[in-house]
Amino acid sequence: MTVDSALIVAGGSHGHDFPATAQALAGVLRDHGLAVDIVDEPDEAWAAMLERPEPYGMLAVNGLRFGMTHPRYDALRDRWAYRTPPAADAALDRHLAAGSSVFSVHTGCICFDDWDRWSRVLGRQWSWDEQRLSWHPELAPIRVEPAESLGDAFQIVDEVYTDMIDLSDVDVLARCSGQPVVWTRHEAASRVGVTTVGHGVDTYENDSYRRLLDGLVGWLVNG
Repeated sequence: MTVDSALIVAGGSHGHDFPATAQALAGVLRDHGLAVDIVDEPDEAWAAMLERPEPYGMLAVNGLRFGMTHPRYDALRDRWAYRTPPAADAALDRHLAAGSSVFSVHTGCICFDDWDRWSRVLGRQWSWDEQRLSWHPELAPIRVEPAESLGDAFQIVDEVYTDMIDLSDVDVLARCSGQPVVWTRHEAASRVGVTTVGHGVDTYENDSYRRLLDGLVGWLVNG
């Protein structure tokens, strides 16, 4: 299907300026011809996806809402911990049945850790298992290496999500320190794209990353 509308889920907890990066992401999507709505709470998203007369063409998650069961989040849990409701399944069912796209940006792959279906759709999963804990180094200059024919390597200041779990075959578009940082896959008739970078607006302003991002969004939009 041709994608002409998008819903961005942008809220979240510590360490990120989600309002700013949501606007940067919305700008990219609008440049590709999409009408964009932004909500801060996942529950608002599920309701909008179920109530809208026609499904959104894209669901983009650029937020950080998850269970926060790890002890490191003790101080944040009461305010920010999130449990995924049954409405999420119903909303995603409708979205995927329409062949609409799914786009996970930066912390989007950490979200909804009590909802395995989200990780299965993305194709790779953030792990909270102490025997194989996913993690990332501190924010720092990193070297992103696009796949052959997608451009030259470039440097941005961002985070490298490390030791995520592979759940299905994905088409890796870029790596950093050997870790996939941009990838795509299909979920039935829907196209799925993931970028694990995008911590701050500076990443969106990098010309080399923007070219890579434009290619990814173009694939999601014109499926």
